[in-house]
Amino acid sequence: MDTIKELFYGNIHPFERDVPKDSEGDKLNQLIIRHTATLKSTLNEQEMQIVAKLKDALTEQSSLCECEGFINGFRLGVRLMAESFYGGE
Repeated sequence: MDTIKELFYGNIHPFERDVPKDSEGDKLNQLIIRHTATLKSTLNEQEMQIVAKLKDALTEQSSLCECEGFINGFRLGVRLMAESFYGGE
């Protein structure tokens, strides 16, 4: 029950994760940073605003997908626990 209380009080943030150095995620982040720097050097201010809006939309889309994945994974976990206690039918 402590986990449920921690989640309720906002002490657990399932969407926050550290990205380990030299991991695939870290390498992708570095790539994004490099490409963004290249764009900044070649685009004007108006074009950069469009890129920023695109980046924001992609981040929001990614967050929505992660939320759906979390919900689906949680539901699957609950179903697996229920089946393990009450049988598979």
